[in-house]
Amino acid sequence: MKNTILLLGVLNIAACTPTYNDLSQWMTQTRADAKKHIIPFEEPTVTPPKVYIPPSYSGPNAFDSRRLKTLTARTSNAPNLSRTKETLEAFSLENLRYVGSLRSSNRISGFIQAENHVYTVVPGNYIGQNYGKIQRITEDKIVITEMVEDSYGNWIYRTAELPLNSQPDSNNLLQTTAPVDENTVLVTN
Repeated sequence: MKNTILLLGVLNIAACTPTYNDLSQWMTQTRADAKKHIIPFEEPTVTPPKVYIPPSYSGPNAFDSRRLKTLTARTSNAPNLSRTKETLEAFSLENLRYVGSLRSSNRISGFIQAENHVYTVVPGNYIGQNYGKIQRITEDKIVITEMVEDSYGNWIYRTAELPLNSQPDSNNLLQTTAPVDENTVLVTN
């Protein structure tokens, strides 16, 4: 009986031997098709580089003595940037309010409110972000001379006034671009 089982097992294995005829035929066909679809390589075209031609006039000479003299003339009115800034120079004039004044003998002091703090100022103090200097304090206004730079780099003076203000949200700034004198006409914003 053992021999019979062994013989049947050998016949079964021999009957299951795979045939690869169809696989071999498919591989041959695929190899033939793959060789047919190769596209020939085209040579790239080389464009010559463009030649840079500098302009005939490149602008003012940076080291021209006449040009340097005009630059120093422009900065002769410049504010003193080396001095220590005062507290009220951190605020723009729009955010400051003139809330009162105090006169003692010949000296008058003004009270400026900024961010819920009240500061005491006298003529000569600096105020605002445009290098403003207090020229005059009266009971109803503070006259300030500011230095601003125009589009040409020149420093010009303009006058600003901070009127006495009892209401916190009103527009409290009057400005003009005229120099400080007694005949200055104010233009309201």
